[in-house]
Amino acid sequence: MNAGPLTMKLKLVSFDADGTIVDNDYVNSFWFRELPRLYAEKTGIEFTEAREVLTSHYDEIGDEDIRWYKPEYWFERFGLEKNPEEVIERIQVPENVRLYEDALEVTESLRGEYRLIVTSNAPRIFLDYALNQIEKRFYGIYSCVSDFGEVKKGPNVYRKVLSRVGISPERSVHVGDHWKFDYQIPRKLGMRTFYIERNGGVVPKEDGVLGDLRDLEGRIKEMEN
Repeated sequence: MNAGPLTMKLKLVSFDADGTIVDNDYVNSFWFRELPRLYAEKTGIEFTEAREVLTSHYDEIGDEDIRWYKPEYWFERFGLEKNPEEVIERIQVPENVRLYEDALEVTESLRGEYRLIVTSNAPRIFLDYALNQIEKRFYGIYSCVSDFGEVKKGPNVYRKVLSRVGISPERSVHVGDHWKFDYQIPRKLGMRTFYIERNGGVVPKEDGVLGDLRDLEGRIKEMEN
């Protein structure tokens, strides 16, 4: 008798990046500290006012517009005569990029047995710096904005990622910190999914909720057995 899907050997573990592997502060430092600082320097206004102006522009565009995610768009819009990549490289020094300890441990532990990837909506310009220290642990790092022209990790993004790695949804796990885009959507496609709650928030009592990524390996073994 063939093994049912709940006892199928898993092959792929996909991780979200921001809020799952790396603390969000590294990217927030760009949008809410460095970019306002450059704008204040250019216009001569106070930093606090500059941050309010930029935040209002971010809200005007909204996170359903792909331009919202692209640093180069904002540099052009605000007339900042700087190279976005150079600015990001300057501020994304190791002490500003905090990788979660549980993420470091679990990716090191799982890498020998499963194919690991990153599936994120962060632009690649951020992912390259945020994951530089551990990029060799991953078979692939995919940005839905940079690689697929999508603003959110909808069903098509997961389908495209799985097609690139050549592994079916039933043999794949995804874990992230967004209830809809990391937990619900990939689960509907047939992937096993986990939600990592790092902020002590209230979430539904589901079988895939984790308080620590170190628990992920044991949960995967349970599914396989």
